[in-house]
Amino acid sequence: MSGNGKQGGKHSSKRGGNGNGNGGPTRRGPGGRRPRRASQTAAGETGRVAYVHARDRFSVRAGEWVLFSLALGLRWVTWPIGTWTLSNLLAPLGGWVALLVPGFRRRAEDNLAHVWPERSAAERRAILRDAGRSFMRLMLEYGRLDRLVGTAEIEVEGIAHLRETLASGRGAVLVTAHYGNWEAVRIAARRAGHDCGIIYRAFNNRYLDRFTMGLIPLAGEPVLQKGPAGLRELIAHLKRGGAVMILVDQRNSGAPFIDFLGQPAETMTTAAELARRTGAALIPAVGRREVAARRFRAVFEPPVAAARPQDAMAEVNRRIGAWVEAEPGQWFWFHRRWRSTRRSRRD
Repeated sequence: MSGNGKQGGKHSSKRGGNGNGNGGPTRRGPGGRRPRRASQTAAGETGRVAYVHARDRFSVRAGEWVLFSLALGLRWVTWPIGTWTLSNLLAPLGGWVALLVPGFRRRAEDNLAHVWPERSAAERRAILRDAGRSFMRLMLEYGRLDRLVGTAEIEVEGIAHLRETLASGRGAVLVTAHYGNWEAVRIAARRAGHDCGIIYRAFNNRYLDRFTMGLIPLAGEPVLQKGPAGLRELIAHLKRGGAVMILVDQRNSGAPFIDFLGQPAETMTTAAELARRTGAALIPAVGRREVAARRFRAVFEPPVAAARPQDAMAEVNRRIGAWVEAEPGQWFWFHRRWRSTRRSRRD
């Protein structure tokens, strides 16, 4: 799973001491200002090491193991039940969590009010509930990805766009969003004989991460770790004519503001830049969940033709926005997608 809503852990430190951990008096630098703590240096190496040590505490490891064991136990106990049947049973729980957990509810309500102020409170509440249900379904599907790969019914549209691109020797960057189940796209590509890799951000829970890393390659390879090493592998993979999926709908602080659902949103242009740099095609693709029919629909759209990365991502945002407007309950409204623009409005 891409690093969809898995934020890195944070560590905190108590005041006092000299910033070097020896408890001495705090020294002040030129101008009477305190020097930056080691964890605040450009490299942040000390802070990173402190976080690693914190993660190695017995209490942290034990907590991770308990959560992982519960998840694994749920998978084992419910394995005899069909995936769609279990999904239909537990999806309402996700809806209630979205409505009742303040953090989830406020974030989604803020997003909905920001882009669709004309919609009634009842409409927004229904979208919020559906988004929670969709997220619950996604978590269940990911926990059974090994089963989904072999048994999922997937209707496929537009696969020729991917096939023709790869047949020409070019790579393909499939851009998508936290919408429906994007793994349906990779499964559909693999069934058609075209492996599609994915950029992966490790889970904070090390046990869950190891388990998930055993499942994600089943939908397509390579699975590339987010970071400099993964980026180098990604570029090489695209230059060799491979395909990779990148989820592009999360806010990236400092990225250019590009309209999304009618409002400026910080949008990373990395996918478009990679496509231009390697000569790969930029292909929007979506995996819709069709609950009533108990199937997925994987749609490969025509490649984006814009040359400039910002223009290309403007078109990508427009297409993703069209998916969301068609079925808003399938998108993950719980990201802080427009955080910067909402703040500027309040200011």
